[in-house]
Amino acid sequence: MQTHPQSGKTVQHNAPTATASNSLNTLESVSLGRLSADALQRATQHPQAMSPAQMMHLQRTIGNRSVAELFKQNSTAAKPAEKPAEPVAASGTIQAAPTASQADIQRKVYIKKTLFGGYRNKTKSGRGSEGTGERNVNTMMGDSKSRYFNSKDEMSQYAGDTTEKIGYVEKTNTWIRLPDELTVIGEKHTATTLHEVVKAVGTDKFMYEGYTEHPAEAADNPELKATMRQRDAVGDAKFGGVGSGPGTKSHYAESFYPKIIRGLQGLTVGYDYQVMGSEAEKNLLGMAIRFGASADEDSGLYRAYTTQEDLWKSTATSLEGDTHSAEPLTAAMRTAGSSDLFTTFVQELTDYATLKIQEEQAHASAADKKAFSDNWHVAKVDYDVEGSEIMKAEKARDFSMFQHIKKAKSDGYLLYGLGDLHLQRIKKLLDTEGIKSENMNTFISNQEENHPQR
Repeated sequence: MQTHPQSGKTVQHNAPTATASNSLNTLESVSLGRLSADALQRATQHPQAMSPAQMMHLQRTIGNRSVAELFKQNSTAAKPAEKPAEPVAASGTIQAAPTASQADIQRKVYIKKTLFGGYRNKTKSGRGSEGTGERNVNTMMGDSKSRYFNSKDEMSQYAGDTTEKIGYVEKTNTWIRLPDELTVIGEKHTATTLHEVVKAVGTDKFMYEGYTEHPAEAADNPELKATMRQRDAVGDAKFGGVGSGPGTKSHYAESFYPKIIRGLQGLTVGYDYQVMGSEAEKNLLGMAIRFGASADEDSGLYRAYTTQEDLWKSTATSLEGDTHSAEPLTAAMRTAGSSDLFTTFVQELTDYATLKIQEEQAHASAADKKAFSDNWHVAKVDYDVEGSEIMKAEKARDFSMFQHIKKAKSDGYLLYGLGDLHLQRIKKLLDTEGIKSENMNTFISNQEENHPQR
């Protein structure tokens, strides 16, 4: 059993104290059998030195079981560990290394100590049959992962899969514990993400950048609605289904309108009229085309869509396929020898969605608008300079995220995940609002420091 002896305070007395026993007895004569804080601290180092009167008082204070544990720890710490006998091999043979059943197995379930702080290493439990799979208590005590619980009851709750703030992040081999308040985490989408954190703790109280609000236009547009639902399904799969059942909380982290502008602003047309961009940006082009079908009929976006409706429909279908190809649009531009079809559509959608953004922001409080204006800034390394079309879209996205973060906090959410660039731009704002935020590397590093994998 692994012990965690606590350091004591150096206490000076006027009377000579040749031994720990004399020290405690002297204190007893002064305090009439009651233990002071200093004497209690020394008792953790020399429990055998306590007088019967002090022992009775300590038992009344912390209970018989805790006193027994104190004596057990002190006795264990006092004895040198016995080295197991080395297996003797026959002459001329090679002795096999001890197997897990032969050698000491490092038990790695830690229960927080209630009196003296720290954790004690739990090597056996009457609750060993609780839980299934990796959360079975006996399995947890025998595998290589270090898990830290505040109590045996919390260990049982974790085994029963009823906790939502503790868990083991497989990707980084880290035991984590979420605070009771909202934590905003900035991530690099190609590294450790909120998916791993949520799957570890099993909470549905999260919002994530990958989930986008469905626009009002989707209600009467089956194709757009289907596209949005498919996007949600992809997100659900990445979270391992956590938080996707009936009655779970909403995970939408930002508005549709600035997101769709940002997607299109990241696309370009190559010399051979191929539409160039990331898979995510091409997916948003398909979504934008579906959205154009529901624009107001007197808008430039609706006219741009309806004048080439069949072309836009076939392009959207192609983009929604496995290849994410805009080949129908590419062929039409190649035939025309011009990219005007694409650039006109992008401009009309940007103008239309910008009006929708302005309508949404009109509902925000004056205080939120001022706080955002005073504290938002571009990141040190960003997509472009402030004021460019792509950064206008990013700024609108950041404001929408800020509004969703505030809602997440007020609604008792535990996590909000977003790209690291977004966090860099609004961290000062979140600090001003008293909202905890950090990037994923810092979050994991702090958790590793608090819960070392031994």
